[in-house]
Amino acid sequence: MLKISENAKKFPFGLIIVLSFVIGFLVSQKTNSDRLYSKSKFYLGSIVEVKFYSNDDELANQAFTKVFNEFERVDKKFSFYSNESYLSKLNSEKNQTIKIDEETAYLFKICDSVHNITKGKFDPSIGELTNLWKKYIEADEKKDIQLLKVNLRNSNQKSSSSIPTKFEIIAAKNNSGWTYLKPINQYEILRTKNVLLNFDAIIQGYAADRAIEILKSLGINKALVNASGEIKVIGEDWKIGIKHPRLENELIEKVRLSNYSIATSGDYEKYIEVDGKRYHHIIDPETGYPSTKNMSVTVIAKNCAFADALATGLFSLEPEQAIQIAKSLNDVYVFIVDSKNQIYRSKNFEKFLWR
Repeated sequence: MLKISENAKKFPFGLIIVLSFVIGFLVSQKTNSDRLYSKSKFYLGSIVEVKFYSNDDELANQAFTKVFNEFERVDKKFSFYSNESYLSKLNSEKNQTIKIDEETAYLFKICDSVHNITKGKFDPSIGELTNLWKKYIEADEKKDIQLLKVNLRNSNQKSSSSIPTKFEIIAAKNNSGWTYLKPINQYEILRTKNVLLNFDAIIQGYAADRAIEILKSLGINKALVNASGEIKVIGEDWKIGIKHPRLENELIEKVRLSNYSIATSGDYEKYIEVDGKRYHHIIDPETGYPSTKNMSVTVIAKNCAFADALATGLFSLEPEQAIQIAKSLNDVYVFIVDSKNQIYRSKNFEKFLWR
């Protein structure tokens, strides 16, 4: 049966909660003419939240229009599930040599870097695997909805959950693998097997980066963009909460960010439960199954696309190994809750803590 946690219902913006609007943001540092502007819309499969300070209504309206237009553009261009998207056309390309534009080359470079950093655990070429698991999760959700419609939830009839078969997973794995994608030059990739690129584990963070750049270009210097929990801020003292992966409506940690990004990967938003075992959406490329090593991995870094991708890759590593990787990176900080509910923090993560 598909489990949609109460956290997902009460916290609609993803795995990280923005606390600033509840407790106030830089009140003592803002002039009386500055006020908080806030607006949310649905893009990239979730709610996008944009907040900033300004004293100009016309500028604020212009900022919202430009930012949400950019989210719409990124969503349409890099959708894995729309046949009309630029990404889908790349995936359906018959030639081994694939030409990519500058923006895709930028994303590919980050993906390649994080793939190497995480020893292959971040792999955007497993589109067929992620699509396979997505279909099973959505099918289970539809069965639960049908049971609710006919009022059988309180009867002895239960929806029977299932996961992909071993043969389905092997077949999907055979059509996956970052090693089948080799850059020829900056704008050409050699694809030696028909693997499917899926940028879902980086695109929300990337869109947050783009949105902040737009706001900065308009002269806005105090802002927050939250793309389903992948958050980037400019300005000081944004207070952000990280959800507890098991306790409903609880935070496990709170941080204070200034000019940083934060991203979390977790196993507790949507998942299938079969015979008491949880199967979620973060797939270990090596096994083809959802990773069982951690419940939640949070990354703080300057670049939100990088933080988004790194959180996904580290999720499938042992926590000790993930912490060692974080130590080897410059200006990157990691917070982990492993499968046994043990907490790990990388060096200097404490400087972000807000008590």
